[in-house]
Amino acid sequence: MLDHLLIEQSFPTPIGTVNCGLTCTDSKIAIVGYNTYDNGKSIVYNTASYIIEIITFKQRLPLYNGESVKDCQGWVWRIIKENAKSERIKLHCSLNVSANSVLIGSDSGEHLDAVAASNDKWTVHIGTEDGEVMHARALIDDWMPTRYVDELDFTKSFTSLKLNGFITHVPELTVGERIHFHYLTAYDEFNETKVNTWLAVDEFKRELENWIGVW
Repeated sequence: MLDHLLIEQSFPTPIGTVNCGLTCTDSKIAIVGYNTYDNGKSIVYNTASYIIEIITFKQRLPLYNGESVKDCQGWVWRIIKENAKSERIKLHCSLNVSANSVLIGSDSGEHLDAVAASNDKWTVHIGTEDGEVMHARALIDDWMPTRYVDELDFTKSFTSLKLNGFITHVPELTVGERIHFHYLTAYDEFNETKVNTWLAVDEFKRELENWIGVW
């Protein structure tokens, strides 16, 4: 059972707190380094069998259509299997609602799994890549092991959509394999004619890496 919460970071919004973290079957963890990028920073951890880097950053603003958002936050998880010890990990990113009268639910689109939450004042989106994008990365071994290509498609993903966010079950890796997952969140004042917070969480891995300055 995955019962050890080893990493947790938070991002406050006007209608609740977005929590992003890692849970593991083993309780061993240590900070082994820090990195600074052009547009982000990271902490590097060792668990019992993995090297895990979590990069935090702000998305590029204004958006490609010229619009902006009130605030935003992104997390990139880069996970490398270091030894053969058995260890299962999962990631999460979810909104803990604190405001009244919040409507929350799925708001996914092409290449994007997303959750939207709003009231009469604010809108929050959380987004991540869908199984189809993971499949495309597996085809070229782009931080997604090629041997998992048949387990990913439009309807199959390592990430599950929940009412208020996402749970990602990191698949079993072999020594030397590496995997990438990311979550993005953004909020702005409520405007039913705008999709700016949705667009802010709709980004591909390569676009994020180019912006952050990591390869």
